Amino acid sequence: MGGLLSKICPCIFAEGVGIIGRPIRLAKETYAVPGQSVEIVAQCKYDVTEEQVEWSRVIIAKGKEKEEKISGKDVKKKLGKVTIEEGNKITLTLSKFGKNDGGKYTISITKEEGADPDTAETEVIAEDPKRDKKIRGMFNEIDKDKSGEITNEELGEALRKANPGMADEDINMMIKESDENGDGKVDYNEFSMFMKKAGL
Repeated sequence: MGGLLSKICPCIFAEGVGIIGRPIRLAKETYAVPGQSVEIVAQCKYDVTEEQVEWSRVIIAKGKEKEEKISGKDVKKKLGKVTIEEGNKITLTLSKFGKNDGGKYTISITKEEGADPDTAETEVIAEDPKRDKKIRGMFNEIDKDKSGEITNEELGEALRKANPGMADEDINMMIKESDENGDGKVDYNEFSMFMKKAGL
């Protein structure tokens, strides 16, 4: 693992991935293996209720772009399940990612009635199962407590092991850059994108 992680260091700074200052943080890309469930996780700067949250998507269906609302108070046939943890961590779970489910997914949060919604967007990309297996293996090795999320401490420990001479400020910057939704932890999608930037 050390050799693979050490490849990240020179290139991760080339392009910042955080959305600093925006009310909603959401990974730019979310990876999904066809036939498996996928979670799209957003972090909001303020507490929300399910009634304030709406998800929509733009996909390619039969060769044409199709835009549709998939969850929200006025959606009768909802696609996926929305959960809210700690008041501001919003997760959309699709129980089975289909071959036509890739595309742009947008979360909209209307804080007050009549106000313009805050929005954020992610590109959901079909993942190669072989790459997914490799990256999940690395993720699970770093996730020492098996919580399904990598803490700052766990990622810092892995980076120090892979790059013993790396400065603490560089490690802290890499941790901050990898935590796209700003919840203080790195989930699998954030880690997968982090590794993709390193060419893995």
